[in-house]
Amino acid sequence: MKLITLMFILSSILMASIGNITSFKGSVSIDRGTQKIIGKLNLPIEKNDIISTKKDSNVIIKFQDNTIITVGKDSILNIQEYLYDEKTTSNSKTQFNFLKGTFKSVTGAIGHINPNKFKLKTKSANIGIRGTVTLGNQSIIACTKGAISVEAKKASVNLEAGEYVDLTKTTISSPQKLTIEVLNLLNNALGVSTKSKTDNGNESTLQVVSTMLEKDAESKQSRDSGGGSAGGDSGGGGHGD
Repeated sequence: MKLITLMFILSSILMASIGNITSFKGSVSIDRGTQKIIGKLNLPIEKNDIISTKKDSNVIIKFQDNTIITVGKDSILNIQEYLYDEKTTSNSKTQFNFLKGTFKSVTGAIGHINPNKFKLKTKSANIGIRGTVTLGNQSIIACTKGAISVEAKKASVNLEAGEYVDLTKTTISSPQKLTIEVLNLLNNALGVSTKSKTDNGNESTLQVVSTMLEKDAESKQSRDSGGGSAGGDSGGGGHGD
């Protein structure tokens, strides 16, 4: 009888689980109804869980459809909706509410098969995705792969990979080119290295974008340096005359 009861409890836990913690650092807690659960490796995650991190802490969660969510330092995620239906894909849907702090989202199956029902929200913005990697906080939303749309302050802006929007003004900004400074700001708040392989692939998208931006900066510096050299030669010739 005890064995049957144990099997029933384990079965219920597995059915309720929508993902699990694959990595964490520092202090992570999960509010589940009236329960307060301490985060640990491989802990099952359920719909309606509220995941919180403290200062210098973070957590990475992998969901059933292979969506990967990173919750950064001093941040809060509310999993308001999650359903992955492999048989009837049109039923699949998710809504992640980032109530505080910094986040990163790497879409899995739901984002590819049913992108209109893959929802990301912050306190001030709604984010629509099209097979993408998104990161941001309450002030900045960036796209590092694919494309996204950001709705905020009664306006909507479309972003391609390598662009971000600023939400700190009275109106949402136009798309801005993602810079090393902005990328590092978000990455540091996530508490995840650009070299960390946490994406659905072999190489971190943050690492790819960081490399791309560094090459752009080096190319610009080379062009500027070349232009300055040419100007110096010309000026030198004039002085000699």
